[in-house]
Amino acid sequence: MNKIKHILSGFLVTLYLIALMYAILNNVEISSYFNLSLTFIPVLALASLLILGYYYTSLFFKIDRLEFEFTSIVNHAFRTPLTRIMWLVKELEKELPREQRLLFLQNVENTTNRVIGIVDLIAGMKEASNPFGYVFQAVSIREMVEKSIEKHREAVKQKNITFAVSTFKDIPLLTLDIKKISFVFDVLVENAVFYTPKGGHINIDCVTKSNKIIFFVSDSGLGLTFMEKFRIFSKFYRSEKARLMNTDGMGLGLYLAKIIVERHKGRIYAESKGRDKGATFYVELPFGK
Repeated sequence: MNKIKHILSGFLVTLYLIALMYAILNNVEISSYFNLSLTFIPVLALASLLILGYYYTSLFFKIDRLEFEFTSIVNHAFRTPLTRIMWLVKELEKELPREQRLLFLQNVENTTNRVIGIVDLIAGMKEASNPFGYVFQAVSIREMVEKSIEKHREAVKQKNITFAVSTFKDIPLLTLDIKKISFVFDVLVENAVFYTPKGGHINIDCVTKSNKIIFFVSDSGLGLTFMEKFRIFSKFYRSEKARLMNTDGMGLGLYLAKIIVERHKGRIYAESKGRDKGATFYVELPFGK
């Protein structure tokens, strides 16, 4: 779809430039026929060239900046876990007690899964944007949320976080792409767990309203400033505080979550009373009655 838009926009710009060139070459006749000033077409041509020049110059710098950000993020995201794997392998070459070797092997597996997760996240950028890459089927929201929570059970225990999960009573089955919506829930639960301090609390609930369900994850963690609430779903965006708390983040999770939810004709948004006052992320999804 995006390729078709780019091709169409390029064709229209080319057509416009050809028409503008024709108008410049026939300025006298066209100006006379439409009762225009002889300076109108040259001024229009100059303004058009300035606008196009500004647009493509801005696009060039934007692409260059995104490429730099992407390269920096990916380099850091891969370097950290791969360096850890190398260190663990070196340690495993030594004579170690069986328990410690098993612990190191578990760490190798966990870190390898982290690298695979990064690859899946990057690959997901294209998959999430492809409208033909979605497979819809009826599914229970509760089951998907439980699986997301289970992945972070150990972190919740270590941080002594109070975790409250609704029974999701009377929530109907939804027709969704299970894999992709599961990714959305994983992102919201993972962020809530990571950015909630020790002894904090997280609440997960789901309600129905009109012809839609509203799923939300509320925490007592980092919170969001006024501007962050609008920028948090942008590609590669991470607040300065979030960067300090999690240097391995890539700023892609919420961006992909937004694309996925919108492909389901829903919407995702966040609310917060400010920094260190917690945040609530909402996912609205439609269902047929």
